[in-house]
Amino acid sequence: MDTARLETEVRQSDICPILAVRGEIDVYTAPAFKQAVVSLCGEGTHHLIIDMNGVTYMDSSGFGTLLGATKRLRPDGGALHLVGAKPTVERMLHLTRLDTVIEMHPTMDQALRAAQNGKAS
Repeated sequence: MDTARLETEVRQSDICPILAVRGEIDVYTAPAFKQAVVSLCGEGTHHLIIDMNGVTYMDSSGFGTLLGATKRLRPDGGALHLVGAKPTVERMLHLTRLDTVIEMHPTMDQALRAAQNGKAS
């Protein structure tokens, strides 16, 4: 598996975890991406922010991971927040209607505010 094309970094905020992703999310790197996302969607996590400013490409395996995270977070009143997704990724989210269940934000500050305002108790 060639994970050299994908880097992930976890940052903690007072509101929720933030996963910064850089590189390509495809069939080869998706398992590492999924592992990083699943590890942050554990017990007590209601919101997760994924900083996608560094993502240059994402195929259907990446979209599947986003959908899986949404399914984990929503039952407890939480949400998945994407920051800085490239236009091609946003277009695919719109075509697949995932943009109706995943929150997209142009800036980190907006994502943090949305997560804080929607924070499940």
